[in-house]
Amino acid sequence: MTIAEATRNGRVAAFGQIFVDFDKMELRRDGRPVELTFLEFKVLKFFVQTPRRVVSRAELIRAVWPKRRRCTNRTVDNCISKLRRKLERNPALPVYFRTIHGVGYKFVPSEETNDACVIKAVAGTETAGSVIET
Repeated sequence: MTIAEATRNGRVAAFGQIFVDFDKMELRRDGRPVELTFLEFKVLKFFVQTPRRVVSRAELIRAVWPKRRRCTNRTVDNCISKLRRKLERNPALPVYFRTIHGVGYKFVPSEETNDACVIKAVAGTETAGSVIET
């Protein structure tokens, strides 16, 4: 199977400087291996399969933690926080895992700007008028 076929089948994904092989449970950022837990892989795979779509915490819980009774919104938030620390260049200003306040999260698999998110860094600060989703 070629990389292109594996990508179409959802077995591998690449975005930014990140390459992930879901079959092997391997992830590389900037060519270096990054350790993810089983649940972090499940959450990442869910997001990769639903790019640019706003996903509620409840939907994420049903998809990733379907049999856990004690799973809460905070469980989801903690998992997203860990993914941000491991995958985002600047976890405080996430590009890939964006918070949609009052709703949930959205995975944007590229560093390109879109209508809802314009980030312009000038010497490490945001420019006036920028709209930032975190």
